[in-house]
Amino acid sequence: MLMTIEHISIQHPFESFVDSLADRNLTCYASDLLEQQGCNNLQELSDAVKRATEVCNSMHVPLQENFKVVFRSRNGEVVQDWRLSRMAYLLTALNADSRNTFVAQLQVEMVKHMLNNA
Repeated sequence: MLMTIEHISIQHPFESFVDSLADRNLTCYASDLLEQQGCNNLQELSDAVKRATEVCNSMHVPLQENFKVVFRSRNGEVVQDWRLSRMAYLLTALNADSRNTFVAQLQVEMVKHMLNNA
């Protein structure tokens, strides 16, 4: 059987370097919110990440430096997760369901912090 490869994508060394610089700031996993009970399930988490990326897009914050899709094993299944910068993690948590105690508490603490520093 003969197979041809139409297009092979080879990443330029400079692009690899830029990617690795961005990756070093991605120190959190979005799924940590599931463990902290900030989200009840993967769909809620996915929705919160989507809203956080929309915030970054509106403020022209580079997504590549703050969000990266990864796949991890969870309960014997491979599931989508995200590696996040600390800022992206907080934005994701703040954009989760505000009826959740963890999320509501985080929102109140952030407002108190902003008011104390104003």
